[in-house]
Amino acid sequence: MVSGVGVEFVLGVASLVLVPTNRPDGWIPAHGRDVYLAHAVIGGLLGLGALLVLLRAVRDGSLALLGAAVGSVGLLLGAGGGMLTVSHSWRPGGIALMFAGTVVALFGFLIALAAPLRTQE
Repeated sequence: MVSGVGVEFVLGVASLVLVPTNRPDGWIPAHGRDVYLAHAVIGGLLGLGALLVLLRAVRDGSLALLGAAVGSVGLLLGAGGGMLTVSHSWRPGGIALMFAGTVVALFGFLIALAAPLRTQE
């Protein structure tokens, strides 16, 4: 998950460079469409992965559960920020929320990664 969030962050930065922030409102921009769609698709896949990690962490203990929950909340914040970028007036706040969500997700999944795993008994 940590690597996936890192790739998603890089795609987000590439989207910032390739997709004009002064574009009109809309879900899919005309310029930088491929990178933008890759960013969205990988973000969705990370959301599904976060759900699986969260379900697994319930069995592994409180530290793993804490990290998975924090990471999932970070991904939800990022997704909310992505939805805000559709509207031009909300775009700067959406970009900031995506960045904050990425930082929170990285922190959370690093906690989950550091948690000891239970072995099968």
